[in-house]
Amino acid sequence: MAAIKSSGERVLGKGKSDAGITGLHFVVSSSVEKPNPELRKFIRSHVMIGKNRGKTLPPRKRKQKGLQDGSFSSPDAISASPPSPGEFSASSTATTATTVSHPVLPVQVTVPRKFGSDVSTIRFAAAVQPGTVEIVLQFASIAKQILFSLETCILFERRAQDWIAPLALDPAYLHSSIFTSQYYFDAILPGKSSSSPLNQRILPHYLKTLELLRERFASDDDDQARLSNTTVAAVMSLAGHAYFTGDSKSARHHMEGLRKIINLRGGVTTFRNIGHNAKLLVEMLRCDIGMALYSGSKPVFFNGTSSREPSLPYPDLTPLLNLRKPAATNSQYNPAIFSDKIDEEVARAWRIVSQFCSVINFAVDTGQRISTETFLDTMASVAYRLLNMRFDAGSSDEAIRLGLLAFSCSVFLQWRHLGMSYPHFTSVFRGCLARLASPPISPQLLVWLLMIGAISVFDATDEGWLKPVLLVNMALCEIGSWSKMQELLKSFIWIGLVHDKPGKVVFDSTIA
Repeated sequence: MAAIKSSGERVLGKGKSDAGITGLHFVVSSSVEKPNPELRKFIRSHVMIGKNRGKTLPPRKRKQKGLQDGSFSSPDAISASPPSPGEFSASSTATTATTVSHPVLPVQVTVPRKFGSDVSTIRFAAAVQPGTVEIVLQFASIAKQILFSLETCILFERRAQDWIAPLALDPAYLHSSIFTSQYYFDAILPGKSSSSPLNQRILPHYLKTLELLRERFASDDDDQARLSNTTVAAVMSLAGHAYFTGDSKSARHHMEGLRKIINLRGGVTTFRNIGHNAKLLVEMLRCDIGMALYSGSKPVFFNGTSSREPSLPYPDLTPLLNLRKPAATNSQYNPAIFSDKIDEEVARAWRIVSQFCSVINFAVDTGQRISTETFLDTMASVAYRLLNMRFDAGSSDEAIRLGLLAFSCSVFLQWRHLGMSYPHFTSVFRGCLARLASPPISPQLLVWLLMIGAISVFDATDEGWLKPVLLVNMALCEIGSWSKMQELLKSFIWIGLVHDKPGKVVFDSTIA
């Protein structure tokens, strides 16, 4: 062993004892003198071994690359990089090395498959399969686009409160909604014949609706339920179904029942002005108007037989017209387009429809919407007046009246794409135009009548007589392009959103 001697002291340096202990230092003091500075420094360093090393930090785990970018990687793709100097403390080197050499791989969690239906936890007004209610919700999500050609221009308010929420309250309304929605997907959408029998997914709900409504009307206990909006909607579903299946007798029977309910609630005007009934009234009156056009029968509402129920007044569209720029003059009423003097009531109806077209075209251009009440008031005030007018067959007044009704079919009803036709009205309109061989009207007006008829009510069987007449009058009007045709049509009444696309098809097929 090496020894350091100073002032009678002997310092034993590093060495190896017989016990096999290495690295031990011995300090031997043989006097009372203070050690020299070098020895004191050595003693202090020896005493402080293991002390003042600061707080030992836990090993820092490296983030796995696969977790940082959100992806899952294979074990071979995860490499363990060596720690940088000073990253780990001496006491944790072994543990950390083990962690790095055997990284913890992310566990891939499998999301369990959906259990049950989205509506399986909702209590409905009757015990029905959740899947059948999903059919109702699916139909409700597309009903506006299917049933309204002006859907993008009409603001339908409270749809969820008025049409979806009652599914949990009224069993008759629930079953009626199920069978009408199912009928659309099973019969109308595939284009099946209207005379096809109801399948087993539709028939039970149809029969249950009838049963519940009969019980409700036979009971004298609850007038509120008998006259409720949900009862009106359920009866209207039966009427609409009968109408679409060609059962005119049943459809009228249901509509007359609706008429009684509305009368007990104060009449159409009162019903319209109370609460949020505009959308329900729109559907009811559309069904009534469609049935009248289909069979030629008098409408149930506003049929002119009761002085207690005058026609709805024409709407005042002036505030909406004033929103337009002065340059927007399409579809404005212009008496000069009529070569002969026409009936005052026909001219007034034309004027209102012309103003309505201007409002809708402006709404389309600016991305705005009209209220359901504006749509309702225009449709009801115009259509019912036109249905109740009578003129000589083949006269200009009759031709314009029928042209306005055909226009109303495309704008207010829009059921042609659902396979619905109006055989009685189509026959009357066809006969009227045939009698105009030497027309008392201008070729421009005749072109408009033929185009509106072709778009709204005529079908492929009418092309043989319609296209030659249309082609002759197009030549008289010097129409050789679609833009020229559009210019003429817009000088009468025309809604580009509804009529441009089918009108272009008619024009192209005529000049082909």
